[in-house]
Amino acid sequence: MPVFEDNLPFHPFGGRDLRLQIPNIVGTDVKVFQTLFNQLLVITHPPLGPIGTPVTRDGVYGPKTTTAARQIQSYFGLSVDGVVGPQTLLAMGQAVRSDVSYGGPAFGSRTLSQGSSGGDVTVLQNRLNLFRYSTALGGAAAGQFGPATAAAATQFKADAISNGDDGLNVNGVVGVGSLDALWVYTGAGGRNLGQGAAGLDAAFLQYLLATLSNPGTGQPFYSGAVDGYCGPETASAIRAFQASVGIVADGIAGPSTYYRLGLHNQVAAPRPAPVPPVA
Repeated sequence: MPVFEDNLPFHPFGGRDLRLQIPNIVGTDVKVFQTLFNQLLVITHPPLGPIGTPVTRDGVYGPKTTTAARQIQSYFGLSVDGVVGPQTLLAMGQAVRSDVSYGGPAFGSRTLSQGSSGGDVTVLQNRLNLFRYSTALGGAAAGQFGPATAAAATQFKADAISNGDDGLNVNGVVGVGSLDALWVYTGAGGRNLGQGAAGLDAAFLQYLLATLSNPGTGQPFYSGAVDGYCGPETASAIRAFQASVGIVADGIAGPSTYYRLGLHNQVAAPRPAPVPPVA
């Protein structure tokens, strides 16, 4: 994925804290953060107006990106220090350190291929399962990387290439470029989401539930504001969707719910929402 790798050193998103310093921190992880921030601005509709203004996606953690981090922290009620650490990463959908999901290791911390297992494989499968790749996966995330996961990853990369990300190899290995593409395009899946959760992944879940119709009512499952906060209305929408597909209606979106959402959202991940272009 040359938009991230051609001119920047690769650093896994969430592998280090991002902060303003001299010399500036530079890397693909900064560019992923900048891209996700711009995406957050597009899909969320906060009740008091925009969270901030778009930043240049140059991979340099300078003053404007620090301001973006502060805006995210202020909006989601975090400590406002301008440092992209564990809590700010969690708001962007990346669980690390004590927040690591599904038993770890953290998603993006290693290359994944057939034979891999662990929490990061579960996150990969969740992210793919929210789209048409759910058909190839054939079931909820289970943390084991087998042929079905390789097939789903191959489909995802082919879709990304057709979207202009021509630096990827069409195979079932999830490495550097694939990880950055997954961050940019897949929206959620890094953790379970229920009432009280907040972040970009919560906003994407709301967006998705607002685009899918309840067959019982003919109305969208979710009609509230896409604000990135899972409140009672979002939890109710999750329960309604779960009930409609015959799974436990507990109001918590996890692997089983992500899989069934994908079965009803048979679109390619590179166009899941009106997100800014990657290049």
